[in-house]
Amino acid sequence: MGGRIEERVRHAKVPPLDLPHVLAPFRREADRAPFLEFVAERPLHLEIGFGRPHHLCDLAAQLPDARVLGFEIRRQWVRAADKRATREGLDNLRVVEGDVRPYVEQLLAPKSLDAVYILFPDPWWKKRHHKRRVFQPEFIAMLHDRLVTGGMLIVKTDVEAYADLIVDQLLDAEGWQLAGSSYADPIIASLPRSHREKKCVELGIPTHSFRFVTEAL
Repeated sequence: MGGRIEERVRHAKVPPLDLPHVLAPFRREADRAPFLEFVAERPLHLEIGFGRPHHLCDLAAQLPDARVLGFEIRRQWVRAADKRATREGLDNLRVVEGDVRPYVEQLLAPKSLDAVYILFPDPWWKKRHHKRRVFQPEFIAMLHDRLVTGGMLIVKTDVEAYADLIVDQLLDAEGWQLAGSSYADPIIASLPRSHREKKCVELGIPTHSFRFVTEAL
């Protein structure tokens, strides 16, 4: 089925998850208002492609006065995030099953985000797959627009070549400053670690962490 992504997901054969912490604003009309109400509160933190929800849920627990919104395309991890949020009473956490881009483009207002986390994204090395990378110029510009001035983007990867590419892309774009890297940065050091990062530490695999902040254009 072609057309806009929200139309494709609305007509998907698999129904959206009906769970307390899961919202599907493009698939359930009744979820649109709760989603917009949730993202209207500040501060608002967004994690893109959270995978195993260790970092997402730990962040919500660490920041009880913030709203934490996670996006993930794999249903098993969406279920896992809801299960833990329910068990631990993380009422400040909501998750969406799906690609983050149309939601950021259409449902998040400019200057509505305080922080964005993109942890261990797939580098999609094959040239024909480069369009699948989350770090595209258009999306980088959109994130800048949605973040408050001085808002932060936290990026982590265990692929050195991709780390270099990400830094180059962000610094080539307008309105971004590299404010810290590695655990020498106190803000990075204060954040929870994802399941992937914990495994990298356990196996001795080097990781690369960056904190970018937005500047006014």
